Amino acid sequence: MPTKANNIGRPNQGITLIELLVTIAVLAVLVSIAAPSMARFLADWRASSAINAFTGSLRLARTEAIARARPVVMCRVATDTSTSCISSSGANGFASGWIVFVNNDGDGNFNYSSTNGDELLLRQTSLRGIQDITLTRPGRFVFLPNGLLNSNNNAVNIDANGYVSTSSTPWARKALCISKPGRMRHVADSADCGSNER
Repeated sequence: MPTKANNIGRPNQGITLIELLVTIAVLAVLVSIAAPSMARFLADWRASSAINAFTGSLRLARTEAIARARPVVMCRVATDTSTSCISSSGANGFASGWIVFVNNDGDGNFNYSSTNGDELLLRQTSLRGIQDITLTRPGRFVFLPNGLLNSNNNAVNIDANGYVSTSSTPWARKALCISKPGRMRHVADSADCGSNER
């Protein structure tokens, strides 16, 4: 009957220090190659998510304005809990968040007031990883009962963190053209929007 060879005297088999260092070096090279691609993917994903949220809110506002036969407003807010509309572009524009509400009280300045009967439809909190959402015409979007914008047709740039207009990272910016009838078109930059969309 065969017997197993005796392993007494043979050292425990494992990895040597040289093998460990080579493995770490290879891993470091792979990480350094993958990191820029991952950063680019993340910035692109965040910009795409932001533009999807923005267009979704505009579509909701237009649909509700037609369905309710009342003006519906989408405006920028300063914080995640605020309901005070801000007309100026501010430091980072709509990236600080926005609200969509039904203007039931019919006030001409289109400010939200729950005490006067305005109905909050949607709140978008500040967008992580987005440094700026700028409009060519700072202000708010007001959809009238016929579905038309109240003269605030616009072009929008959405920039992910790290975007610089002179850099070679166009993937960090998404843009949207919005016409007076509420049609939206995705472009690379708001400069690509036609005059009828501004």
